[in-house]
Amino acid sequence: MYQPNSMEPASFEELFRTHYSFLCATAYYVVEDENTAKDIVQDFFLYCWDKRQIIQITQNFKSYATRAIRNACLNYLKKKGKIIFNDPSSFPDEEMLPPEDDKELEETRNAALWAAIGRLPIQRQRIFLLSNRDNLKYKDIADQLNISVNTVKTQIKLAYQFLRKECEWMIVCIILLILFFEKK
Repeated sequence: MYQPNSMEPASFEELFRTHYSFLCATAYYVVEDENTAKDIVQDFFLYCWDKRQIIQITQNFKSYATRAIRNACLNYLKKKGKIIFNDPSSFPDEEMLPPEDDKELEETRNAALWAAIGRLPIQRQRIFLLSNRDNLKYKDIADQLNISVNTVKTQIKLAYQFLRKECEWMIVCIILLILFFEKK
């Protein structure tokens, strides 16, 4: 579990990259404006960075961030006069919000990722899995496969490029799902 008081900007950046899209989608469901949703999420991450010495997260970061983003969105709507807290009909429909932990979506994403890994050339797939699944170091992989460390680095780099390209469609699908549920 990530604690925001970590002094490592790289781990914080990884956290940002991992959760940014999901949190933007969550914010968009509430405020129904893409730029405002992005601003709210960016403000949240800036707040976390600024307050990393005092924030204590007792659950997983995704749950914490999702709740914080929803609250920030409601505050935004209240300030804009788009929501009246005494009128329950003015609240965003809770079932229209994306679920915090959607197991089905995660399983679909994992299946798509494994399918993309399966489309890698055999040697590249083997090197990639030794590095990422088996957590072997580049040197160990090179020794085991009797290849150079530079070959291992190159193959892993090419695997990541391929996987990024292959998984771009998932982002498009998520956006389409957001738009589809918005119209319901």
